[in-house]
Amino acid sequence: MNNPMRRACLARRLSLGGWLQIAHPAPAEIHARLGFEWVCVDLEHGATGIESMAGIFRAISGSDCVPVARVPANDAVWIHHALDAGARGIIVPMVNTAGEAERAVREARFPPQGARGFGYSRANTHGIDFQEYAAEANDDTAVVLQIEHVKAIENLEAIAKVEGADGLFIGPYDLSGSLGVVGQLDHPRVLECLEHFRSVCRERDVAAGIHLVRPSEESVARAISEGYTLLALGLDTVFMETAARAAITWAGGPWGDRGPVVR
Repeated sequence: MNNPMRRACLARRLSLGGWLQIAHPAPAEIHARLGFEWVCVDLEHGATGIESMAGIFRAISGSDCVPVARVPANDAVWIHHALDAGARGIIVPMVNTAGEAERAVREARFPPQGARGFGYSRANTHGIDFQEYAAEANDDTAVVLQIEHVKAIENLEAIAKVEGADGLFIGPYDLSGSLGVVGQLDHPRVLECLEHFRSVCRERDVAAGIHLVRPSEESVARAISEGYTLLALGLDTVFMETAARAAITWAGGPWGDRGPVVR
């Protein structure tokens, strides 16, 4: 197994990833250079398409950083496209039942373990490395399932038992919406679900993941102490916004004391 992200999931070792919504290779290159173990291209909420994603993955192919895609749905076509484009890990959103979990795992694996189709693609260097890739892909691909609805919490024990699921990834915002308390991440019902999620992951020895969209020293330390091992830290757009907002503030406001510079 050559995928450090998958090895980390199976060993429940801390693994740090970045989250990308900008459809350009530069943020991925920066994340990879800084030492993130994996970077996830967000196909669900970002503006990135398959072609742009392939370019992003190509940009980090010379590093040890693992290319990951959060597909927009638990859909065979999207899963196959993402893996063929070079993703070595997929994060599948809104998995609510064991049956849906089994479907996601099945579509990410070649026969006889799964239903993914064989073909020339960027993942196997357009056929040059077809045999090698076909032999290794099942063992090298990480499959992470997102738990982000109260129905998934109710079915969590069964989902966690699905063979081939390398980790579970909680989605607090969608979870809060399904509970009728949108964005209230400190609401008692949300906190109760999060504790249940962590408890089941511990009991089933499954990697527990979470995305800290606006990470801080305190929130990162808390997440690690609570047992999360698959951590997505920040967002390329949030990092840009945070740094830009700070710079403007340091300059004294939107234009500082001197007004806008006109050339």
